[in-house]
Amino acid sequence: MQNVPYQYRLLILFSLMGLVIAYDYWRHPTNPKKFKEYLFLILSGLMGAVFGVINDQITCTLSPAYFYYFKNVPYDSSFRWQVSQVGFEAGFFAGFFSYGIFLIINQKRKLPLPHHQLIKMAKYPIAWAIVLAPITGLIFYYLQFPFFVEQIQPIAEPTEIPKFILVWGIHIGLYLGAVLGIVHGAVKIRRRLLAQIP
Repeated sequence: MQNVPYQYRLLILFSLMGLVIAYDYWRHPTNPKKFKEYLFLILSGLMGAVFGVINDQITCTLSPAYFYYFKNVPYDSSFRWQVSQVGFEAGFFAGFFSYGIFLIINQKRKLPLPHHQLIKMAKYPIAWAIVLAPITGLIFYYLQFPFFVEQIQPIAEPTEIPKFILVWGIHIGLYLGAVLGIVHGAVKIRRRLLAQIP
């Protein structure tokens, strides 16, 4: 599946979702649910994609070498466009996956939260990522952990290493923030669901 171009993977995903939606309409013509659920997932994925593009445009400015060596993005006239593609792909998957967890938690109750309330939980992974990314980036930049420095010394120029480490730390903070945000959002959903129980 890794060898399949990303756009084709998206096409396969959306085609499968379309089939499930059609089946849901056929089985429950008066009360179909899958369309709203999948629309929520797609919107969440797009939110993550926008965030990913913005983040990667900032970090590729700080360290083009990070994307050249770690993301295999050639440093030519299309560099920023290809970085945007990398950010879109990673961000869409992260958003789709993260909010898919929210959707699963929400479905486990007889009275699930409406989707307009559920989409508000999208702010937690993004907010936590924004808070943690610069913190971890600066920690990596100033401490220059030997383990990480040793990993990139064979491939990067000495002058590139400090900002390379900075961007590496930022990306680690993004992942940690996303995980904390998912937990935060899941707890909020669960509390609201429990509050509905008479």
